[in-house]
Amino acid sequence: MASLKLILLFAIILGLTRLKLKIGLSIAVGSVVAGFMFRMEPELLLNSIWLGVKASDTWQLLLILVSVTFIGSLLKNSGRAAGLTSAVESLLRSKRLSMATLPALIGLLPMPGGALLSAPLVDAAGKDTDIMPMKLAAINYWFRHILECVWPLYPGIILTASILELDASTIAHAQWPMTAGMIIGGILFLLLPLGKQNSDNGNGRFGQNLRALSSGLWPIALAVVLSIVFNIALYLAVPVSLILFVLLSRFPGKILLKAAKEASTFEYVSFVFAVMIFKQVLIDSQAASFVAAEITTAGIHPIWVVIFIPFIIGLISGATPAFVSLAYPALLPFIKPDDVDFLMMATAYGAGFLGVLVSPLHFCLVLTAEYFKVSLGRLYVYLLGPLAVMMAGLLAKFVAA
Repeated sequence: MASLKLILLFAIILGLTRLKLKIGLSIAVGSVVAGFMFRMEPELLLNSIWLGVKASDTWQLLLILVSVTFIGSLLKNSGRAAGLTSAVESLLRSKRLSMATLPALIGLLPMPGGALLSAPLVDAAGKDTDIMPMKLAAINYWFRHILECVWPLYPGIILTASILELDASTIAHAQWPMTAGMIIGGILFLLLPLGKQNSDNGNGRFGQNLRALSSGLWPIALAVVLSIVFNIALYLAVPVSLILFVLLSRFPGKILLKAAKEASTFEYVSFVFAVMIFKQVLIDSQAASFVAAEITTAGIHPIWVVIFIPFIIGLISGATPAFVSLAYPALLPFIKPDDVDFLMMATAYGAGFLGVLVSPLHFCLVLTAEYFKVSLGRLYVYLLGPLAVMMAGLLAKFVAA
């Protein structure tokens, strides 16, 4: 019965998003519904909501995500992101390598619909070649996401770290085989079939190209170095990087104001609070424990639950933060019975991410198809090979365990 309640709860939340209610508000409503479903006393439910709001993890998460979005907006609106294109192609002198590197570089700073930012760069790198738009679309979409399983600035990694109380570097260490699989799959199925594509854009201005590259990447690199090398908490490292970026770059007030608005929208802020409240309610209501007990009694192996729930949510929502924020609190008894089971964690992330990558609701997928004027159906065909290699990376982790 608890399992059916949980499925119904997910259906209600996802149904609300389909009715155009913002994801943060949908999860907030789901938190209240969960409290009544699992018979929490009103006083206990209100206390759970308050605990979720005031938790230090909640405010740290908010600070990280707002700062990341702020940096992304500054790069985009100042033109520095676009300046990466000619610099990368001049340095690499290979069109097909540039076409893969450009979306990967843009992917260093996660932003909604980021594939639309990298699409013109890939398109420009593919000029004066016989490469079909379908192949350019597949390359742009795939390489834009190759770091999403390990990069510490991605919301999915940040949320995973908050929910499971882990360091981002620990998560990356557990999930790197999927990223390795994505890189290998992309090379084998998307880049090598293009043949050799030399670039004539090598103009010899090595120093100028490096300056253009570093101008767009240094705030991202600084945040990562502070966090991983110097072991500074991410909620401090990212804002410090943002402050230095603003002070040293001297952006016009118009750009700063636009970035501030984009980074602090109600939708974004409400999402953070809703996720942490949802987690607290599921813990205090013992919903996850009830579900775990039912599954154990029914004889269903937990691995299938850990695969199925994130995959379905990822497929329906098309967003990594959605499957992490909805599925992980419910899967805590399997992923973190006492200490974190890293194999279970990687499996949950891999399954959910697979659902996101093939979801027709994935913003990046739709935007890429629209930009290159290709059909989603045919685009899926080009992604099958890389997807298989990505999952093989996860399977290799099982075999090695």
